[in-house]
Amino acid sequence: MQRDQDIKGFTILELLVVITIVAIISAISFPNFSKWRTEREVRTATEKVASMISNISTQTQRGTFSYSQLMIKVVNINNKKVPVFISKGMSDKNFKNYLQSGQINCPIRNTGYWDKYESSSKNIDGQTYSEFYEFYNPNDKVIGEAKIGIHFSRTSAICFGKGGSYYKAVEALSKASNINVALDGGVTPNYIVICTEKTAKDNAFVCPIKGTKLKQPAYLIKWSRFGNVSKFKWKENKNAWERQ
Repeated sequence: MQRDQDIKGFTILELLVVITIVAIISAISFPNFSKWRTEREVRTATEKVASMISNISTQTQRGTFSYSQLMIKVVNINNKKVPVFISKGMSDKNFKNYLQSGQINCPIRNTGYWDKYESSSKNIDGQTYSEFYEFYNPNDKVIGEAKIGIHFSRTSAICFGKGGSYYKAVEALSKASNINVALDGGVTPNYIVICTEKTAKDNAFVCPIKGTKLKQPAYLIKWSRFGNVSKFKWKENKNAWERQ
């Protein structure tokens, strides 16, 4: 003879209470999670780009390259201008050949100038890139407000030679184009600002370099002609860049 079992389940009211509590917690925590994710993506992009600059300048000082470049290619993807970072290097033999012909001028070219260090090629916005040392698309697989922008809208580059020789910045990063920004009590034109795509969009699709239009999270990468790299974080409450 089986005994009656006292089996109880959740009532509809109890389930509604649990669902309501979960919804409230989610509504409170999601903005914080979204803010954390956006901060992480902008910071990660900053660290990667700073590393790329430091890497090619170090390899140039060591003699692995005789000449190197970081090209920031601004491409149109889904009707938006987004940055792709491509570092390049050149052997001593090719460097001497270009030097003799007067072609050491930090040219922006997809192919036909720099040495090929990777066996594979990259295709983006209908163009193929095969002459590169490192290739970085910071918005690849990134969604929403975590996408990043930079403070200029045309393809530009910086180049390094051994001992600071043949250093050059071209297009938007040139001394004539890049507005001096105050850092550590001095001013410099050698920098890239990285912010969210939303902040850039609200300012004619480029990151502001200072002022109330620049919103956190935003970072700045500074370098010298010798390849020394520093990083700064924007502080809205101080309206200033703070060294990291």
